[in-house]
Amino acid sequence: MPFRRLITTLLACAPCLAFAQAPSLDEPLAPEQFSSCVQGLAQQTDRSGRPLSRADFERIAANARYEDRVRQSMLVQAGEPTFWWDELAATTDDDRVQQGRAILARAGDVLARIEAQYGVPREIIVAIYGIETNYGPAGGRIPVLDATLTLACLRPCPESATAPGSCMSRERAFAAVRLLRDQRVRPETFQGSWAGAFGRTQFVPDTFELVAVDGDGDGIADIVNSEADAWASTANHLRQRGGWRLGEPVYIEVEVPQAQRASFAAKGDSHRLPSAARKLSEWVAEGWRVLPAEGGRPATVADPEVYPFLPVGLPGPAFLVSRNFDTVLRYNRSERYVMEVALLAHKIAGGRDFATPWPTDDPGLTRAQVRELQQWLQQRGHAQVTPDGVMGRLTRDAIEKEFVARGLPPGRRAGQRTMRELMQP
Repeated sequence: MPFRRLITTLLACAPCLAFAQAPSLDEPLAPEQFSSCVQGLAQQTDRSGRPLSRADFERIAANARYEDRVRQSMLVQAGEPTFWWDELAATTDDDRVQQGRAILARAGDVLARIEAQYGVPREIIVAIYGIETNYGPAGGRIPVLDATLTLACLRPCPESATAPGSCMSRERAFAAVRLLRDQRVRPETFQGSWAGAFGRTQFVPDTFELVAVDGDGDGIADIVNSEADAWASTANHLRQRGGWRLGEPVYIEVEVPQAQRASFAAKGDSHRLPSAARKLSEWVAEGWRVLPAEGGRPATVADPEVYPFLPVGLPGPAFLVSRNFDTVLRYNRSERYVMEVALLAHKIAGGRDFATPWPTDDPGLTRAQVRELQQWLQQRGHAQVTPDGVMGRLTRDAIEKEFVARGLPPGRRAGQRTMRELMQP
């Protein structure tokens, strides 16, 4: 979630700093500001959701350093707009599907055991693994202790957050300290994202404390080094914190009846109506037509309770989604993330893309196509661009310059059509 607030100056006194207004994200925190914030947090360990002494906090937090990549990532989150058709084209491309199927073939017995124990489909578990860390190698390189303490300083708690565990950013930092105190993680491998998520399926420290489990039978929950532990912990998360319903599809693609289409027409606006949940048969009786879903794992619950979700309104794909949609949403608070997971799982199980096209004449690029574009940009002299398949800021900067150089309408993204226009001789 993007946070960008301006203030005058940070309070200098350590006991007060954690209750100061959020600092501006325009400049890095000065060393004395970060140190003062950490001292302020040390005085609030009685507000930890789980027991944590001030002495333990100070001993472990003494090793922490301010991490400016957290601030920079918060700015990126607030900045570059993206489209559904770009994100899903990249996250559910053929390469990721084939890698997911290879994992099912390689570790099918382990995943089948986890599915039987926790009641979560193996394809969903593998899809989360693929999207979170590209099946392992993209777990992040930021020390989690640094990230969580920096985040707690950039998102300070309100004065009202005095109850134990009442402030997310503070509790996440405290949880990171507890994991190191209890030796549940190794300092040298306790690395992850700017938001403090770590491991093969990216758990933040406070979630890890609640739901991480041993999946390989060695008595340790190690989501960094053990795939089985990461998979079992993910399945346990979906069961414990969302109540996964085995046999229910996450989504059912539908056609909205003509009489109701005007209600969902919008210029890119999302419609999600959980309060309208009712049995699928009732929607069908009202004229909502289920579109054929080729392949994939067949649903075993014939008449689930579902509600409408239209990511970009009409025209565009329309779905009726189940409680399992809400369950994945508790794993990551992004509707787009939920559909990435669900679509990738469907494809891994042999299914195809949505039947309804996105409302664009310039569909998104796969990661292979992004790499091809990046290589072309390098050849055009944009040495800062790395052909990694990720449409990041430097790649967008180069695209913007090429649009201008070729006299094309300005922009910072490229899709199937605009990539061809850019790269034509």
